[in-house]
Formats: sequence, structure tokens, C-alpha cells
Amino acid sequence: MEYKDIKNFDDLVDHEHGKLGTESRNEYDERVQMFIVSEMLKEARLQPNTTINFDPNI
Repeated sequence: MEYKDIKNFDDLVDHEHGKLGTESRNEYDERVQMFIVSEMLKEARLQPNTTINFDPNI
């Protein structure tokens, strides 16, 4: 498939990282989710009076 056949973002992701369920696509999706969570944490840390407690006993 060439880029001229790509009509939307899902087609691009399929082309670059494989179809859903393939190992390479699963690895890509996992990296994307980790990036999203890390960005959310960075944003939360910028908010005033915000602390993130990682103690599971609290």
C-alpha cells in the first residue's frame, strides 16, 4: 500500500504499524498509551496544590 491510498488516520496507523492485533501494532498501541498517561501526569503536576501519592496503603 502506498501513501496515496491512505484516506484517514486509521489507514496511516495500519500502514505504519500493522493491523489491529498484530504484534507490532500492539507494541505501538502500548507505547501510545504510555505516552498519553505520561503527558497527563506532567499536566497534573503543573496544577497548584497537586501531589501524587504512590503509597498503596493510603
